[in-house]
Amino acid sequence: MLSLGVVLGFGAVGTLAYWTDSATLAGGTFTAGNLDIKLGSPAPGVDNDPAAFTTDFAMTNMQPGDSKAAVVAVRNAGSLDFTYTATGTAPGALNSTLVFRVVPGGTVSGGTCTGGTQTFNGSLGAGNTAVIATNRPLASSASENFCVSASIPAAATTGQGQSTTASFTFNAKQVGAP
Repeated sequence: MLSLGVVLGFGAVGTLAYWTDSATLAGGTFTAGNLDIKLGSPAPGVDNDPAAFTTDFAMTNMQPGDSKAAVVAVRNAGSLDFTYTATGTAPGALNSTLVFRVVPGGTVSGGTCTGGTQTFNGSLGAGNTAVIATNRPLASSASENFCVSASIPAAATTGQGQSTTASFTFNAKQVGAP
């Protein structure tokens, strides 16, 4: 009887069968967005130093009371919204005499910038001076004007024969970045 139980026990274990199945879930593709700040009109090969601004924002034979203004588009050519700031520098002997005015969203009217919101009015100096210190939002595919003017005050008594070259650096960061 005992051996019959062992034989039947093994037979019962050996005949246990079960069905199986499986399924695969394929995930989607993940692609990171990009930040891409550009200056000037969209043109092949032009990224961050549009020649038109370099030409437009220059003046020779300045004298007290003269002012020169120029505008360039700040563009978000990336796929993510960003905020941006800007700094300016004007190394050279004339930097302490010139007064720079920065007006994001402004347009040129004569030798000055009109409209927009003034973010800077003063001397740039030889170091990087914040001309747009507060983050300005710019949505993907959007743009806004960056208008800047330089003037020699009418009461200036210094600066004769001196020069400087102004340059501006724009820094973008993603919205919500620390």
